[in-house]
Amino acid sequence: MRNIGVDSGGTLTKLFYEEKGHFHYKTFRSDELEKCVQWIKLLSPMATLNVTGGKAEKWKNYFPDINVIPEFDAIHKGVQFLMNKEKMQCDSYLLINIGTGTSFFKVENEQCERLLGSGIGGGAFLGLGALLTGESNFYELVELAGKGNRKRVDLLVKDIYERDPSPVLDYLTAANFAKSVYKEANKEDKLRALSNMIAETIILLASQAVKTTSINTYLFVGSMLNGNKPFKQDLAQFNDLLGYDPIFLEHGSFAGSIGAWVIGSDIQN
Repeated sequence: MRNIGVDSGGTLTKLFYEEKGHFHYKTFRSDELEKCVQWIKLLSPMATLNVTGGKAEKWKNYFPDINVIPEFDAIHKGVQFLMNKEKMQCDSYLLINIGTGTSFFKVENEQCERLLGSGIGGGAFLGLGALLTGESNFYELVELAGKGNRKRVDLLVKDIYERDPSPVLDYLTAANFAKSVYKEANKEDKLRALSNMIAETIILLASQAVKTTSINTYLFVGSMLNGNKPFKQDLAQFNDLLGYDPIFLEHGSFAGSIGAWVIGSDIQN
């Protein structure tokens, strides 16, 4: 292989490369940098590394000749690559990258503009999830959240109005985690409530970000989505209410590393 795309984030490091016509995806924890470096040196010591993400500059300590790719350019290029791979046509959409934090981009006619960002994302899920349950493995937290019921933790609108008519949809959240003040809930329920709170926050920010546009397609990528079915369900639950079309790309969690690989390949050619 000639090129490896690396997305070196705050929580995870994602690698993407092509070998003999096949695409390969690999993930390391970002605190396993030495392990990741040794793996690359064994795999392909002569490959060109194209590195993006918040920790990209650290890679120069191990590979002085890397190409450092701007993160936002890499994400956009990676999404374009994945959309082409899935034969998906969409000229305008809100690109939502949910990694350690969350960034929102407006994409129109292949032009990408960052609108805003939030500290609510995968880092909050890991950190608060560990505080709530004592578990610190991302995939274990995801599995537990999939078994939970947030209704045992969140105060819903229907809990307040009971049998009376509600001025808004009764399944909406009136107060996150409000039931946990006086009612016991297991860790699965707490994690599903946490997943939902993060998803609600992201969707509300998204709806404000596109308020003055005609965009109604939300395209989600980022490492928080990796194998995270409950979170995807939480992100999609308000599509009827707010009128957006949620799209989840296969391998969307690797958009940054894929984009770094694409840009790096163009540089080399």
